[in-house]
Amino acid sequence: MAYPILRVHVDVIERNARAVAAKCAEHGMTVWGVTKGISSPAEIARRLKGTGITALGDSRMANIKRLKAAGVDMPFALVRIPMRSELEDVIEYADYSLVSDIGTLSEMSALCEAKKKTHKTLLMADLGDLREGFWPDEAEKVACELKNLSPALQIAGVGVNFGCASGVLPSFENLSRLLLFGKTVEDALGIKLGIYSGGATTRSLEGMDAELFPPGINNLRIGEGYLLGTDKSCGVDIKWLEQDTMELEAEVIEVRVKPSFPIGEVGRDAFGNIPHFEDRGLRLRGILGVGKQDVYVGSLKPLDEGVQIITASSDHMIVDLEDCPVKPKVGDILKFRPEYAAMLSLSTSPYVTKIYEG
Repeated sequence: MAYPILRVHVDVIERNARAVAAKCAEHGMTVWGVTKGISSPAEIARRLKGTGITALGDSRMANIKRLKAAGVDMPFALVRIPMRSELEDVIEYADYSLVSDIGTLSEMSALCEAKKKTHKTLLMADLGDLREGFWPDEAEKVACELKNLSPALQIAGVGVNFGCASGVLPSFENLSRLLLFGKTVEDALGIKLGIYSGGATTRSLEGMDAELFPPGINNLRIGEGYLLGTDKSCGVDIKWLEQDTMELEAEVIEVRVKPSFPIGEVGRDAFGNIPHFEDRGLRLRGILGVGKQDVYVGSLKPLDEGVQIITASSDHMIVDLEDCPVKPKVGDILKFRPEYAAMLSLSTSPYVTKIYEG
């Protein structure tokens, strides 16, 4: 077996997806299952069909093309605003896209005409997180520009992102501004928008029963929630979801008693940081065959009792083993639960073996 391993429990993820879709349906919302956080393996994408999730969302056209080639039969949404250089692929392979630029919409319109294809897009509004989106007060101006576009480019709805750039959380107040943005577009174009997408996992699943959403918000784009059963923005495990969806398994390659404080003058490490350590005396330490080139180490939680992560270099992770009831030895395997950043990096690394079970 080639370590490190990211072991993924597809059956648990499927149960989470069903639970998320059912919960959202109770509140009148559809769900797009965002697969980008785990690099969109077909093994997971196939299992999402039939869970109640209505479309798959990814930020990379390469992943969408790969899933379609693998025969995954679901609508696909590009959930990163598209680059001009990839618009032909967007029109060819994606059913939906999220757009926040009039020039991009114009080019997409022309491509739809040329290819004789229809494509659906959501107009993104920036409600304070300062990532993508038109300003809400631009709605009427944007709608006027859209009147000149081909009907083959269908304005399917509006959407917003929270939490990913500036940490801004959704609220009843700012989501009400999304509704106003959409209604202004509807009135200017004389159409009815089908989708009001109120964000992602960020506070959404935790806030659903607390009446976070004003009536009219009818879609969420959920990734972390069903993939990990957590909401990092609120720092919580979602109680009605399962968290044991995946583990990192890493092999111990050294065990030795060493001082806990470096010996000699301390400068910057290989990543330009000056590390800081607590002097705890002599401690049993282990080195694992995994490092920062494979995983965002600060986003890992040890699953073995007594293990504490000390630091990592590009290829080695150093752990404190002093408090382990059973002392690990060279060749043993230690397990860690990834949070979102660790999942993202592990799933992307070519040096990590991926095993899909269940």
